[in-house]
Formats: sequence, structure tokens, C-alpha cells
Amino acid sequence: MKNIIRGLLFVTIALVAFPVITVLISEGTEYFFQTEEEAIPTFSQSTESQAYPLIEEIYVYDVTTETVTTLPIEDFLTYSVLGTLQMDAETELIKAQAVLMYTYILGRRLEEEASPTEELCGCDVSTDSNKYIRLLYESDYIDKVRQAVIEVAGEYVKYNEILIAPAYCVSNGGVSESALTVLGEDVPYLQSVVSEYDSDYITDLSYTSDEIFARITTQNDSITLLGDPSEWILVTLSTDTGYVTEITLAGDKTVTGKQLASWLNLPSARFTVSYSSEFDRFTFSVSGSGHLVGLSQYGGNKMAEAGYSYSEIIGFYFTGVDIVSST
Repeated sequence: MKNIIRGLLFVTIALVAFPVITVLISEGTEYFFQTEEEAIPTFSQSTESQAYPLIEEIYVYDVTTETVTTLPIEDFLTYSVLGTLQMDAETELIKAQAVLMYTYILGRRLEEEASPTEELCGCDVSTDSNKYIRLLYESDYIDKVRQAVIEVAGEYVKYNEILIAPAYCVSNGGVSESALTVLGEDVPYLQSVVSEYDSDYITDLSYTSDEIFARITTQNDSITLLGDPSEWILVTLSTDTGYVTEITLAGDKTVTGKQLASWLNLPSARFTVSYSSEFDRFTFSVSGSGHLVGLSQYGGNKMAEAGYSYSEIIGFYFTGVDIVSST
């Protein structure tokens, strides 16, 4: 479990880049696809039934100045939520995200106590946002976020007495993907969940054959795209949800949907593709944004607008979990 979910390293830029609105993408817009390496890392976990004591301070190692910053837990949660969530979000979604962030940092603390990471120099996280949560210290919404954080600080999510890996994405496009589909291993609380609140999150992207040629061949020089462009990209395997697991390129090269989505900057690996010889255009219709696992921020925001609480939002996207308060 640890090695599999550790693959969900979250890239904060990817989340911030996608506003909590329905989007129709025009040509030329750049996006950042979240692969299985782009979510929250997991941690060593105890199966013993217990309530963890409240973490009061978080230690952040600055990789540039090689100094340590100590943040009160409410500050850390405020800055981490600001760094991972569109800040015009509804209050209940902010609370849900704050609970996930506390679950994350509690897990980080437990892991560092069990097996310290040398480069962290005794800290919980560092300012390297490619490995750890991005912290945003200034925002017009900081007071709103801080107030929401205060109301849920110390609450975390568990499944059968085990801390969860708090995965989240921008939108699941109408149905979340299971960890089995995305990571290849079943995780009981990361199951596929149908979400009507996300069904309208569709992105359309188009590329010329020259653009496709340049993007793919620069990523993999063993792939040669010659002949009829209509035969360049063929979806050969996908799930019932439309999540693409296998693509055949140029008739003989096989890659995963995640690989192609990354190369083409598609928002997710759930897509269809068509080619118009008349306009020399590949058109991709993409559902959702991110790895599509766990909490959907877009859908969660709609749930909050509809009157759902943060605990109901978390319970909807994570199967069979409980929210616990630190002692």
C-alpha cells in the first residue's frame, strides 16, 4: 500500500492552474496533466486504534536558505489550503481541504518520526513543492480560509483506524477513478464514485498534425509518425468510465493514456480523440482534470453550494472513512 500510494505525489501548480468553473479550452492554452506521481504521498501507518495528539507546530525546511521555519498548525493549514485550492471556493469545501491537509501533515509527522528523511533536517516538509505541499503565504482570501481552518483544525480522515492518503484532483469529470485503475492496486477508500456535480467538466483541445508530431517525437524519439495522420493515434484500451489505459501510436508503438496525456498537456487521461483531414486537426474531448482519484474540488465546491457539509463532501468521495478529532 505505502509504495503504491506514494506514487501520488501532488504537483500544486496543476491544481492552481484549473479554476473551479466549467471550461472549454481554446487552441494554444497550456495545461499540466497530473500523472500517478502527482497527488499526496502516503506514509507509514499504525493499525492500532488510537486518537493522535494535536500537532501544534509544523517545521518547514527552506531548501534555498537552508533554514527552518516553525509554523503554528493553523498557519500551516491556512497556507497549504491557499496553495492547493481555488480561493473563491465555498467555505465547506475549504474545510474539507483543510481536513485533508491536516491528514497529510499528520501522516508526514508520523513517517518522519519512524524514518527521518535526511534532506529534511528534522523537519516535516520542505519548500520543494515538487515533493511536498506548496504553501502560499499571501492571498486576498486568507482571512476567509483561516476562519474555516480554525473550525476544523486537528480533524483528520481514517479508514479502519488507518490514516488515509488524502488524494484529490481538480475534477473527476463525472466519475472518480479507483486506485486500482490509476495505480494498479486496490485501495478500499479510493473507489470509483459517480458524481453528477462533475459531469459538466469537459475540456476540448485541438492540435494540428505538425503539433502532434512535435510533441510526441520530442518525448519519445523511437516513435516515428509517418503516413496518414488519421492512423497515428488509436485508443486500443479503455475502462467503462472512458479512462484510457492503452494507446497505439503510428500503428506499432504502445503507450499508456497517462503518457500521451502528459505529452500533450491534456487535463486527464479520460479522453476521446478524432482527426479531421479537411482541417488537419486532432480533437481531444477530455473529461475531468488531474488523476481523477479521491476528492474532486470542482464537484466538492458544487456540493457545498448545494448545502452539503465538509464531512459529507469527504464521505462522498472517500468510501467508508471516518473523520476524527485529535486529542
